[in-house]
Amino acid sequence: MYNFRMDRPIYIQIMELVKRRIVRGEYAGSLPTVRELALELEVNPNTVARAYRELEREGIIRARVGSGSFVNEEKVEELKKELVKEAFEEFLLSLKELGLEKEKIKEILEGLYD
Repeated sequence: MYNFRMDRPIYIQIMELVKRRIVRGEYAGSLPTVRELALELEVNPNTVARAYRELEREGIIRARVGSGSFVNEEKVEELKKELVKEAFEEFLLSLKELGLEKEKIKEILEGLYD
């Protein structure tokens, strides 16, 4: 069972989950069917279908009637960069919320890198 947060729509969280799984290579080419993923996540199949439609609209997956949904391999590298950027922005925001200034953040990061 997947623990969804109640502060954001579930279909968006499913989209994010699918994106992470694509980047990790868990969906080598094809995605699980809407019904399979709905059963795994214990959600309504319509919610998964909406997530898949949005992922298709973004060009991340391609749906073929009767064949299923497939990863658009041309988008995987772009997706990786997008997810890294989002993670890094969240990380920087959390450091700024601690009251750290830009120079102090750079100093800490350089120290960790060395």
